Amino acid sequence: MSGARSGEELSFVDGLAVTRLGAGNGPTVVVVHGTMDRSAAFRRSARRAEGLDMVLYDRRGYSKSTGSGLSPDVASQVADLSRVLRWASNRPVVLVGHSLGALLSAHLAMAEPDRVRAVGLWEPPLPWVEWYRSSAGERALRLGRTTDGSAAAEYFLRAVVGDRIWERMPPDMQNERLAEGPTLLADLDLCRRPEARFEPVDLGCPAVVGWGSESPWRFRRSAAMLLDEMADAEGFEVEGAGHGVHLTHPREFVRFIEATVDRGVPSHAA
Repeated sequence: MSGARSGEELSFVDGLAVTRLGAGNGPTVVVVHGTMDRSAAFRRSARRAEGLDMVLYDRRGYSKSTGSGLSPDVASQVADLSRVLRWASNRPVVLVGHSLGALLSAHLAMAEPDRVRAVGLWEPPLPWVEWYRSSAGERALRLGRTTDGSAAAEYFLRAVVGDRIWERMPPDMQNERLAEGPTLLADLDLCRRPEARFEPVDLGCPAVVGWGSESPWRFRRSAAMLLDEMADAEGFEVEGAGHGVHLTHPREFVRFIEATVDRGVPSHAA
């Protein structure tokens, strides 16, 4: 795949910033970002997804959706995603979720199966599984109980992107990310609630489960578990990638998107 897309349309749907990138004639793909992330991080991939109608949005409390309050539980996050889907298309769409965005995508696919052709799940958190442990998430939650949310946000970002990248961020960008501390804490809390759990066998639509060969052990093991338990799923490994595949391997993430589209729209592969 070569070249880049042109044209972006920014809209606001009930306070959520939604971007459509150079709408193609192909299936609509809605991308859902994870914790302490934003839609802009997926633009390099979305711009290369030629022929697809790519829709990205900032979840409530992040980036351009910062002023729209919080969606503090799974039900409200799924309701937000449903609003975006209905804005994006009056036909079923393909969902691609990264990290917590993948968990939310799975819940939406189960709640509204008639709205989803296929779902791509890149390393969703599964904190209800006995062996799944996220030291960064647990430490950030503890900081949030004893300090303000900005301390938790800085710790979490340093753990995820590394000290060097954090310290090279311009002060304005650092301050923007620190202000997202309350949203971070809400995300970490909601995915640990009982209602966040889902049974992979109940997904009810074709799926592609993605992981990076260099991702933490818990993500690689959870991908294997999902593939074993889902009725209609295939695996997609990106060699040399970690959890932030869309940042380090945007072209490969495009292939993950395309593989998901092909599962839900078989004629697209032709």
